[in-house]
Amino acid sequence: MKKLLKALLIVLCVMVLFGCANKKEEAAEPQQETNEPQQEAADTQVPKDQQEGTAGSNIPLKDNLEEAKYQIEVAMQYQLEKMYGDKVNDARIYVEKMYSAEEEKNIPALQNLGPNEIAFEVKYELHPAEGTDVNELTAASGVYDEASGWVKDKFNVGILRPNSEASDPKYVITDLGTGF
Repeated sequence: MKKLLKALLIVLCVMVLFGCANKKEEAAEPQQETNEPQQEAADTQVPKDQQEGTAGSNIPLKDNLEEAKYQIEVAMQYQLEKMYGDKVNDARIYVEKMYSAEEEKNIPALQNLGPNEIAFEVKYELHPAEGTDVNELTAASGVYDEASGWVKDKFNVGILRPNSEASDPKYVITDLGTGF
């Protein structure tokens, strides 16, 4: 334990000394004057939610699969609320697949998706509210499991897109169906 602490202390000292040496070098360098207008730190003046790129906290959704999965799950909850309202009192959502940009090129309906639009496949289960006719929940896909009381094996494909109408939810689902 003592060796680890000594090693960490040495590394910390070296980093501090190296940082001080760099500051002295920067201070010793004279500023060159140019006729070009100085560019201020543009990245710090653009709000984070409007910055895009391949690094940092605002990675395009296609490049951040963990965030894409989370946003699909959230948007599906909103979608199910719109579709079923008070007929469902709980849902379990399982993202089965998110299409890559390469896969999108091979499906005509997906060829023009942007960096923050994700085509996906999802399975889900619905728990009917009391008094709901389960046949309404099994349309297109799904099977009612009497033992658990859940409608299982629901399946859809869809496209997750940024919500252009409001900030909440951040994303919405379009083109929800059984195939592309």
